[in-house]
Parts: sequence; structure tokens; C-alpha cells
Amino acid sequence: MFIDSLLFVSAIIILIASIVLSVKTRFVQLRMLPYMIKSLFSGLTNKSNQNGDMHTILPHKALFTAMSTTLGISTMISPVIAIQLGGPGALIGYLLTTLLGSAATYTEVNFAVAHRKKLASGKFMGGPMQYLEDMLSPKMAKWYAFFCLLLMAAWSGAQSNQLAAILASDRLGSFSIPLPITGLLLATLVITILIGGIKRVAEFSSKIVPVMFGIYISAVCWILFSNIEKIPDLISLVVQSALSPYQLATGSVVGGLTSALRWGTFKGIHSNEAALGTQTIPNSMAMADPVQQGVLAMASTYTAGIVAILSGFTALISNTWQDPHLGLGINMVAATFEIYFANIGFPIILICALLFGIGTALGNSYNGGHCFEYLTKNRYSTLYFILSAVIIFIGAISDVSLFWGWSDVVLALVAAPHACALVLISYKKSRIQAAEQLENALLQTS
Repeated sequence: MFIDSLLFVSAIIILIASIVLSVKTRFVQLRMLPYMIKSLFSGLTNKSNQNGDMHTILPHKALFTAMSTTLGISTMISPVIAIQLGGPGALIGYLLTTLLGSAATYTEVNFAVAHRKKLASGKFMGGPMQYLEDMLSPKMAKWYAFFCLLLMAAWSGAQSNQLAAILASDRLGSFSIPLPITGLLLATLVITILIGGIKRVAEFSSKIVPVMFGIYISAVCWILFSNIEKIPDLISLVVQSALSPYQLATGSVVGGLTSALRWGTFKGIHSNEAALGTQTIPNSMAMADPVQQGVLAMASTYTAGIVAILSGFTALISNTWQDPHLGLGINMVAATFEIYFANIGFPIILICALLFGIGTALGNSYNGGHCFEYLTKNRYSTLYFILSAVIIFIGAISDVSLFWGWSDVVLALVAAPHACALVLISYKKSRIQAAEQLENALLQTS
């Protein structure tokens, strides 16, 4: 009961903070949407190799590195979990966190690029730790770094767990891979790429993110277009569920506004990471000004929201969300794909899970590395690589509930304080800017 209350309160705090930041930025997520789309496609078609120095990357590669964490296996399955626990109305929570959370993403990335620090080695240190230290307090920065490090570890373990589970499936027959082997291979791959620094991480992410997004969205859209006549009824179901609870055939009661906000909003933040601050870490490495990268970074929140909402609708169409035998995992999504793609349904999910799982484990490990370096003052990087490999391996052979339960609590301890901090800093910066404008005016008249 205490944990449920903690998660619900955290979801409301994040939602309110996102509303405030939307107003504060004059709804930048809508005003700058055309520019965001233009910048995204410009980056995709840019053939330039001008990557700056070894410690910075192109803006769109920074975006794809951030997207590799938001577009994970959890983005596919969390909306189905939210629907199972909170009813179809939970998708409204995903919609709210996507539209409103984009303003929070813009704000936090703007701050992160403006406050990033260049070390003597030439390496940039970015992320929320820098602006929290500069604008609020070092203690707040350390709080964030510590709990975000735990969150990244939990998420890496969860991705490894889901990937290992699907690769060990009986459906693969003699090609199934034992859980420990998947854990070992994934840990080795992630650490090998991490050792190469941001350049190698960005190159890998910029290649797999468009592919995995394209494959999954194409498959989901095919399912939806094949059932386009059902869409109006499903939208009505989502709205009715959010307004009033009802009983399922299993006897469970779901739905209602509180339930929709509790599960939809919190799981929505889990999926798109808006107001969480994690997207700011790779975006801090971009060769861009704060406004430019902030606007471009909103694409990560929008794409994660699109994937999650469409995943939720496919579960509603196939009705797999009410099957008590599928459990709370990747099997729920796989069951939907097998209904509409027959023999190739499972291979599609397998490929998506493989790409999503690798990309997210890598992105989470990279983000966790920045938190670790902040806490240790850029020391013991070898120890961090070892710990990351261990977490990924343990995740592959452990029960999934261990990591999902851990991540929910830690997410609340990271996201709610950080969302409040974003609001405080936005008002503090406004006062500073107003003071500077007044000083400039006085100097010009003197």
C-alpha cells in the first residue's frame, strides 16, 4: 500500500511539473514541433562526417543515443502492463506524459547542455548533476546521481532479463539460448562498446535505433490498419475506462481516473523518461546550443510515446491483455503478433526484442557511468565496467519481478525530486535573466 501511494503521488507530481513547464515554455512542444521534425530529418539525411573532437558527437547521434534507452523492451510491454493493472484508460496517462512530458524534456536538455562541464582531459560531463549542483545544491546533485545509478542498474538488469527470456523460449526449439549464455554475451557486447566512449556508443545507437523503430512501428501499424473499423470503439473503451471502474471476467476491478493516472502516468514516465533527466546525459555530448538540442531531444519523448500507445492499442485489439496465462512480460506482445503474423510473428518480436534490449542495456549503462563518475570524481571506471557486466548477467538469470519492483521505487525517488527541481530552476533562471536585462538597460542609460 505504501509503495502504491508513493508511486501515485510521484506520478501526480511529475504530471503537475510537466504542466508548469509547458506553460513556462509557452508550450514549446507544440510551437517548435515543425522545427523538431525538420531537424530530425535533416540529421537522418546528413552525410557529414564532421563529428567534432573525440568527446563530442553530432546532434542527431546524441538524440539516437538517448532514444536507445527510451525505446526499450519496456516501451513495448509497459503499456500492456499498465492496461492490465489500471484498465484501458491507462493509455490516457501515456498520452498526457507524451504531450506534456516533451516540455520537460526540452527544459532538462536545455539546462544540461548549458551547464555541461569540460574536464582537463577534454571530456564533457553532462546530465542533471551539473545543473542541479550549479543552480540548487551539490547534495541534490549527489542524491540524483546515486539513485539514478541504481535505476540504470535496475533497468539494465530488466532489459537483460526480458531479452534472455525470449531467447530461451521453447518456440526457438534447438536454437534457444540458455539464460546464462545470453547474459554473458550481452554483458560482453555492452562493455566492449562502452570502453570505446561516446563516439562508439553513438555510432552503434545511430545505426540500430532507426532500424528497430521502423520494424516495430511497421508491424504494429499493419495490425491497427487491419482492424481500423475497431479503432473508434477502442477509443471509446479507453475514455470510459478512465472515467469509471469496471470488473473483468477474471474478477479483477480496473479502470477509473485514479487507476488510469496511477498506472498510465507512472508507466508513461517509465517509457519516455520525460522529466527523469536520463535523456540529458547523451544529449549533453552534442555539438549544439541548448535550445537547438532541447528541441531536437523532444523527438525521443514523442517516439517513445507513439510506440507505447500503439502497443497498447494492439493489445486491446487482440484482447491479449486479459489473458491471465501470459504473465507480465514480453509474452503478452508476442501473443498479439502471433495472432496477426502467424509463423513470422514470433521472429518479428524476437528481432525487435534483440535490438531494443541491446540498445537499452547499452544506453542505460552509459548513463549510469556518468552518475558513477560524478559520485567518484571520475575515478574507478574499470570497476564500473565490471559492476555493469555483473548486473546484466544477474538480470538474465533472475526473476523479472526483482528488477521491475526495484526500478519502480527508485524511479519515484529520482523522478519526483528532479521534476520539482526543473520547475525551481526554470523560475530561478527567469529571475536571473530578468536581472541581467535590467543591468544591461541601466548600463546603456548611464
